[in-house]
Amino acid sequence: MVVHEAVREGYLAATNAVLGGASALPPDVSPLGSFTDPEYASVGLTEAAARKTRDVVVATQPFASMARPIIDDRSTGFCKLIADRELHTILGCHIVGERAVELAQLAAIAIAGGMRIEELALVPFSFPTYAGALGRAALLAAGELEAPTGRARDPLAEQAGVA
Repeated sequence: MVVHEAVREGYLAATNAVLGGASALPPDVSPLGSFTDPEYASVGLTEAAARKTRDVVVATQPFASMARPIIDDRSTGFCKLIADRELHTILGCHIVGERAVELAQLAAIAIAGGMRIEELALVPFSFPTYAGALGRAALLAAGELEAPTGRARDPLAEQAGVA
């Protein structure tokens, strides 16, 4: 997964050369991953790196409790979000499982756009999809931060441990 980074760097270098700019690539927004079985991907800071300089909240959504991975019999894996506890900004996302590389692309957009965790939690993800794991992880993190998401509590989901 380095081709996309080379294209991005080439585009920026050409733009700076032609327009005389001095734009730089934002750090921590380039997703990395591999199409192994299971896939793995990440974007942004690791949990360990984030904890060195910030107070963080970490939310992990297992694929085993998501409808699409269960339907596809590909329920091995998880989506983990790391967010700044004070600012609520998304610092990193790490995924293991089916379509991990695609999920990392979505997380990269959220990080590059400066989305707060509660904003990502409000995005209506289609159902059933693997991408829903990112939305569920955001909901879990927003809940831990006690950030308003505009969604009603679901006591049955809480009781089942999937809220």
